[in-house]
Amino acid sequence: MNNLIANPNINFKSNFFKVEKYGKATGIYVCTDNSEKLGKQPMLETTNNSSPMVYDGKYYIERLPFNKNKYKIRYQDTGKYENQGIEKSVDREKLLNLLNSQNESQYFILSKGTVQGRLVQAKNIDDSILKSKDPLIIICDNDEECYKYRNRANGVIMKSGSADLLSHFAAICRDYFSFGMYVTDKKILNDLSNLEGKLISISNKNKNLEYFQIDNIAKSPRGKNTIEIPPMRRVDKILSLEECEKDTVGNKAYNLKRMNNLVKEGKLQNVIIPNAFVLPHVYLEKIEKLFVEDNDDFEEEEKLIKEIRGYAKNVITQPEVMVRSAFNGEDLEGYSAAGLYNSTFYDTKDLSLDPIYDVINSKNNRRALKSRELHNIPEEAIKPSVIIQDRIKSDYSFTTYTESPIDKNKVLIEMYIDEVKYCKPQPYQITYNKSTKELKVEQDHSKYEEYLFDENYKLIDKKATQPKDIKKVWDVVENLVKNALVLEKEFGKPQDIEGGIKNGQLYFWQTRNIVNKSYNK
Repeated sequence: MNNLIANPNINFKSNFFKVEKYGKATGIYVCTDNSEKLGKQPMLETTNNSSPMVYDGKYYIERLPFNKNKYKIRYQDTGKYENQGIEKSVDREKLLNLLNSQNESQYFILSKGTVQGRLVQAKNIDDSILKSKDPLIIICDNDEECYKYRNRANGVIMKSGSADLLSHFAAICRDYFSFGMYVTDKKILNDLSNLEGKLISISNKNKNLEYFQIDNIAKSPRGKNTIEIPPMRRVDKILSLEECEKDTVGNKAYNLKRMNNLVKEGKLQNVIIPNAFVLPHVYLEKIEKLFVEDNDDFEEEEKLIKEIRGYAKNVITQPEVMVRSAFNGEDLEGYSAAGLYNSTFYDTKDLSLDPIYDVINSKNNRRALKSRELHNIPEEAIKPSVIIQDRIKSDYSFTTYTESPIDKNKVLIEMYIDEVKYCKPQPYQITYNKSTKELKVEQDHSKYEEYLFDENYKLIDKKATQPKDIKKVWDVVENLVKNALVLEKEFGKPQDIEGGIKNGQLYFWQTRNIVNKSYNK
């Protein structure tokens, strides 16, 4: 975006900087007013790069390459340089820190509980810490660090996260950690940093974050909890949703069938379950054999591809399909296995065995292997099945918790605007109070923000633009809540529901029981 100034009365007599921010995506621009009239075509020069600055009627502007901090401005038509050709620099870190200080700090409960342990930052963990007997409470820069140390931590504090923070990571927190918190409040993080290496007690049970230093840790029983994996009956054919049973496919696929039936019975209203079919584990054994044995049986490969595409032709309606895991080791009582196995999307007309095998083979992901080891799950017990499902390119996508991680008396909806999800924005957070029936937006979606700083990094002007008005689909959000509560009633447990809104139509494409932490470390 090259429109610069919200206030046309602002004047500059030197270079200045514009910073655009949308979610976690930022862009830094160098601007000049060419007050010295050195020429008509200024170029922004950085090491091994030169690009023309765009004139908007008053100012010239060009984005500074993300890996560059130093620049000169040269006028192509005259060869003259601003600042007599002396190189200038931009302090990116300072600009971004100034931006962050403009935003409200926040924290969010991922897994509710109280833990005691030694507080450490992930970046400072070494072998001696990992081998110690102390339970650990780990401060992670991001969700990847939390994944890395999930088998060692009693609790985690995450400082930043991905766009899909709640949909998978919160479920994993409830599987693994007695305490999980997303925190960006600088004061809290500074307080915790000062406690690093010390034994602390930390709790979010009462919605607020409470922590203090302790002298020793109360002893608690340690041990592993064995997860029971349901055995699968051998079925060697492609299954429609109607043909899926609890002993032929994983719960993710079986739950699709249940939702589909609730639509047919009129219990779920004004909601669409995307069309799908399922490849059970015995059918997948034939595909796996082709890849594992590096088998050049092209006749068998072509036969399977033709069969799958032929089935899809009568079921799938969208140009793209989701190829999704539905293992018998997912979405179980006390163990969700969220995020362990792969899902991907593919062109419907070119659907091949490759994405299907990618999902099958995700059972060998390091993360999945470690999780099964931790829960005493025998490798031979895991039987993959794969869902082939219409991919809905929605306007909004959401994860809905019929029991909020913050308040069990509320429904929580975390909703993203899909067209801007690439920049990892902050989502809408919408709650529904089951007692008062109040539905309200607790947190707005990330806005497009624009900040102007002079060369001394003084904030000159700022503006923000909301990308979409959630009120335009408010009636759909109300219907989402109504149907989510129907699922909670029918399944007999609080639900974690994924879906989307496209052209005002509500879609559900997954539901699972919300599980709590399944074992004591």
